[in-house]
Amino acid sequence: MMNPALPKHITVLKGGPSEEREISLKTAKAVEDALSSLGYEVSSVDVTDEKFEIPKGTEFCFLCIHGSFGEDGQIQRLLMRWGIPFTGSDAASSEKAFDKAWSKILFVQGGIPTPPFCVVGEKEKIPFDPPYVIKPSRQGSSIGIEFVYDINELGLAIKKSSQYDHIVIAEALVKGKELTVGILDDKALPIVEIRPKEGFYDYHHKYTKGASAYFCPAPLSADQTAAVQKTALDAFHVLGCSVYGRVDIILAENGIPWVLEINTIPGMTETSLFPMAAKASGIPFAQLCEKIVEISYFKWKTH
Repeated sequence: MMNPALPKHITVLKGGPSEEREISLKTAKAVEDALSSLGYEVSSVDVTDEKFEIPKGTEFCFLCIHGSFGEDGQIQRLLMRWGIPFTGSDAASSEKAFDKAWSKILFVQGGIPTPPFCVVGEKEKIPFDPPYVIKPSRQGSSIGIEFVYDINELGLAIKKSSQYDHIVIAEALVKGKELTVGILDDKALPIVEIRPKEGFYDYHHKYTKGASAYFCPAPLSADQTAAVQKTALDAFHVLGCSVYGRVDIILAENGIPWVLEINTIPGMTETSLFPMAAKASGIPFAQLCEKIVEISYFKWKTH
């Protein structure tokens, strides 16, 4: 049953103009079904740009847009201007988290371990040795990522990656366990370890059933678990994120938890990792959606 202290009419904002549109629609469908099952009046709007209208009577918006115009602060600024409460982080922290170059600068300043990186162009020399991960600064779902093992491959990799953003970063390729840490209400959820069946955890491995194996809670020692969860929370705080999110980390063999990025609107599909972590902590999917609404709504009311 719905929580009577929460808004009764919730509008789900979905779709978006980015490469992650298809996943956004799947996330939205799952959230719509969950909130409806609890008794909320649920509307939805497919958003492609700033020219969208909120249905009459909407008391609250649940953001399900991944990528640009969802996680980059733009839609948050509009809703803040309109006085409509919404899920998740505010505009400023969303913008910082979405921009990998900006977030990594803030990680370094905040003492958060993150792999060496630099912004690259056609002529700049990268001040560390390959292998590199070349990635658009503002994209998600591993879109536009290229791996460079030979310096001769660098130019083509930058060219491919720059199709998705005019700012491209080179990051040192760090080897280790691929982990992700969900954050909910300022607490770290059980860690998920990701093991792609082959190659790299790319768009295909993220969204194709059976393409990757997941272990939750991740098979780590108590000390490793505590260190990874603390690092994830510290990174979340450094960017000023709130309510919920997901922090992607590589745990190196020497024990350093390297933070790659923060997702402020993590996927909520049947193969998504944030709901998996919540379930492992005893929170079923529908209650998770309601919890996100609750934390967001009371944060809005008290600020």
